[in-house]
Parts: sequence; C-alpha cells; structure tokens
Amino acid sequence: MYQERQSGFIFKNIILKLLLIVIIILVVVGLFPTKKYVENLLDQTNGTTSSIVFNSNLQTMKDAALSYYNGKRLPDKSDTLTLKQMLDKNLLTEVKDSNNKTCDTNKSYVTVTKNEDDYTLNISLTCNKKTKKIVSYFGSYNYCTSSVCEKKKIINETQENPNNSGSKDVSTKEEECLYTKSSNGTYKYTNWSDWTTEKISPSQTREVETKVEKVKVGTIDEAVGTTTITQSPKKVTAKKNGNIFVVYVCPADFDNGGSHNNPVVCTKTVTKYEAKDAYKNILYYRYRDKSYVNAQSDSKWSNCNDSTLINNGYTNTNQTR
Repeated sequence: MYQERQSGFIFKNIILKLLLIVIIILVVVGLFPTKKYVENLLDQTNGTTSSIVFNSNLQTMKDAALSYYNGKRLPDKSDTLTLKQMLDKNLLTEVKDSNNKTCDTNKSYVTVTKNEDDYTLNISLTCNKKTKKIVSYFGSYNYCTSSVCEKKKIINETQENPNNSGSKDVSTKEEECLYTKSSNGTYKYTNWSDWTTEKISPSQTREVETKVEKVKVGTIDEAVGTTTITQSPKKVTAKKNGNIFVVYVCPADFDNGGSHNNPVVCTKTVTKYEAKDAYKNILYYRYRDKSYVNAQSDSKWSNCNDSTLINNGYTNTNQTR
C-alpha cells in the first residue's frame, strides 16, 4: 500500500517537472525572436531608412532648383536640368542612396514650367532602379521675402483645435485680387518676309522695305599701265647696183618697224592689263502685312502682388475675393 502511494507521488512529480520545463521553453521562445522575425524587422528598418534618405535627397534637389531658378534664369516656357548638370554647376554635392551608391545622374532631373501666374517644379530622382517624384510650385506671391518663393500649402478642410476640443480652426484661402487689361484697336503686323529681288509694291495693308547691295558678277580686264616688248631684227641680204649688203628688218607693228642698215633692237610698247572683280548694284525687297485688331479687354484673378500680370499690362482693381 505504501509503495503504491509512493509510486503515485513520484509519477505526479515527474509530470509537474515536465510541465515546468515546457513552460520555461515557451517563455524563452517568447523572449528571444526567431530568425524570420529578425529578418522582417531588418527589412522594415532598411525600408524606412531608404525612404528617409530618398525624401531627403529629393528635398535637397528641390532646394537647389529653387535657389537656381530666379531672375534671368526663369524660363519663358520650360527648362530642364539633369542631376549631372546640377552637379556640374555645383548646385549640390554627390547624391547617394541609403546603400551609399550614387544615384542615376542622367535619369534624375528637375523641370521648371511656366504657368499663367507662377511656375511648376517637377523633381524626379532615380536610385538603384527606383524612381520617386515630387511636385512644387513657386512664384512672386505676396508673402515672399525675395523675388520668388515656394507656394505655401493651402488647407481647405477643418482641423481640430488641440487647445480647445470644443472649437474648430478653419484655414482660409490666400486672398486674390481682380486684374483687368484693356487695349485700343490697333494694327497688328506679321513678321518680315525674306529678302528677294522680285519687285514688291506697297499697299494699305502691306509695308515694303528695300535695300541695295553690291554683288560680284565676274571679273574685267583693267589697264594698269604699259610695258615694252623687245626682239632681235631679221637679217636680210640684199643686192643693189651689183653690190651685196645686209639690212636689219623689224616687224611693221613694232615702234621701229621697217629696214635698218645697222643692227637695232626691235621695240614695241603695249598696254598692260590686270583682272579685277566686277560688281553690280542689286535692289532687294521685303514686306510685312498688317491687319486691324479691334479693342479688347481681359480680366484675371490672382494673388494681390502678381508682378507678372502687372508687367504684362494688367491693372490691379483692388477688388478681392
């Protein structure tokens, strides 16, 4: 009887020890992460770091572009700078990703496009075959402390006031002014045509201009003085009254042409010529047409300090909305 009780007690002891060991193993496993958990955690951390570096590089490119595009560098339509061009202009230093690899300097770029009242700035960055883009706007806004600045973000939705849970703050849109522009009726001219030798006559709707230019048409021989040609006479034996004698004969077209009893040098004076360029005065015509444009008026809403509109002839009416 005693032995049965002792055996039962020993069996229960063994069961309790096994349960305790299982509990300890489960606790240890819970305290120490698995390999898969560690790998996932590292992937999340690297992804967050990569995103932070990417966003920081995009912001750096944007700041460099905003600093570069001002004054005379502002485009009439659109202009693009690759990351390579920005580096060549020393607008920023080498751009690298979170793995310390250089970003693509040819596929990365900034583009500025002129809008009606301001400019759009597109920034694209490519690193390790991944591309991210952001868009910003800048111009001559009434809150700028310099000639141009980045556009402030306008929040239209309501937001809870952290200082007073019972009230709400509503951000208001930037105030705009009405600009107008009027023009009287006037004549509008086309561009000048190319110059031509074909005669063109002016009219009420056509303006004509002419010009004269000397044009080379060839060469002419022009007398520039004289020169003397010499040659020996021809010796001829003659007989007269039974006497034989020698005479010296020069050609008839020479100055001393004819027979001479004594030796002479035959001479002839000729005019000397030289080839020179020949020119001719040519009359050219060009024209432009004109048409009458009726009086026009235009109005635009924009920020109340829009220098672009003012420079283009618009007047601020001080009417706001």
